[in-house]
Amino acid sequence: MRTFILFIILLLGVFPSLQAQVENRTEQPHADVPNFYLEALGFQSSDSLQARIDVYVQVPYDALRFLSTDSAFLARYEITIDILGAEGNVVLEKMWNEEVLTSTFERTQSKGGHSFTQRSMLVAPGSYLLRAQFRELESRKVSTQLKKIDVRDYAQQQFSASDIMLINRVSQEAGRAHIVPNVSGNLYNVLDGFFLFFELYNSTKADSVTLTYRIFGKGEKHSYERTEHRRLEGKKTQIIAKIDSSRYPVGSYYVEVDMQTIPTAREGVVYAVERKRGFVMRWGNTPLTIIDLTLAIRQARYIATDKEYDAMNQASTMEENQKLFQEFWRKRDPSPDTERNEYMEEYYSRVQYSNDHFSHYVEGWRTDMGMVFIVLGSPNNVDRHPFDYDSKPYEVWSYYEFNRQVVFVDETGFGDYRLLTPIWDLLHRGK
Repeated sequence: MRTFILFIILLLGVFPSLQAQVENRTEQPHADVPNFYLEALGFQSSDSLQARIDVYVQVPYDALRFLSTDSAFLARYEITIDILGAEGNVVLEKMWNEEVLTSTFERTQSKGGHSFTQRSMLVAPGSYLLRAQFRELESRKVSTQLKKIDVRDYAQQQFSASDIMLINRVSQEAGRAHIVPNVSGNLYNVLDGFFLFFELYNSTKADSVTLTYRIFGKGEKHSYERTEHRRLEGKKTQIIAKIDSSRYPVGSYYVEVDMQTIPTAREGVVYAVERKRGFVMRWGNTPLTIIDLTLAIRQARYIATDKEYDAMNQASTMEENQKLFQEFWRKRDPSPDTERNEYMEEYYSRVQYSNDHFSHYVEGWRTDMGMVFIVLGSPNNVDRHPFDYDSKPYEVWSYYEFNRQVVFVDETGFGDYRLLTPIWDLLHRGK
């Protein structure tokens, strides 16, 4: 009977290889920080058979190698954009080179410094995969991003809208609005509110439209809503709308715009369109996996002192909460002169790994295996005993650096491994 049960367990995969690679995982301090940011937005074109895709690329100075010239510092890179069809074939390709010149070395080290470039491409309506390759020409390093794009058939709709562009700021130049796109999707440093830009395409008899803006975050409840009426300016109307961003803590969000034509005496039909797009609120070195500051503070409990942990949890305002969280990680930053905090990035990378590999009745970071992995990292060796005849399933994690073995036992037989070895001194070594 016991042999049969073990066979069924193996057959059903109750013990999959989720934990099997824990000793092989290497540190991932920069895994979620891209070498460049990419955005691709669809707009109507003058060709009724094709739409226009505007591709925006933003390259931080951190990703570039500047060389000293006679009067400046120069960096060079190459961008290749491929539009791939359903079969993986290249439908369209565009390649260009960019040069970045700065007058001082300090400018090359600027945390907010970046190079921005944009190109437009015409493609037929349909679903595609956009592949963008960034190649730094001095170091020869290459980075690639993929983005799914759905190109709309604007010619077949009487009332439609382009994709939504995020804008950092708007200024007036020679009587025309000049916009600065936000390519990264991070709006944390946009203090006075951010802007949306989109186009409305209208071949109906309506001459005005109702626009309703909503912001959704965690829990899918909208925390912001505003409605306005706009006049339609012929067949194409460009909309720039301001959204208040002062109320949003660190996390992931999306903005939804509902657009409805206002009926006229000539036409009583209402045409409606909806567009969405995501954005994040995160300060420069916050890992992308942090989408809930309250949860991120709880997850820092393993290395926080009681005083630090209580202060962050008892903060009376969101601003104070974020300030204490930043100070907590700033004290642990191994390279305080740079924008990145490698320790924080690796810590929350371990949290994510624990959630992906150790989750059971609770989230992986809350399990004993998750706790040990987050604080101590990958073991040098794992000795697994899931089916020993005379004992309950157990694992032994060996850490050569600490000359210590950590033992976990599955008391229930359902993969709920509990810590058996006292390691209080190791868990609190960084406090």
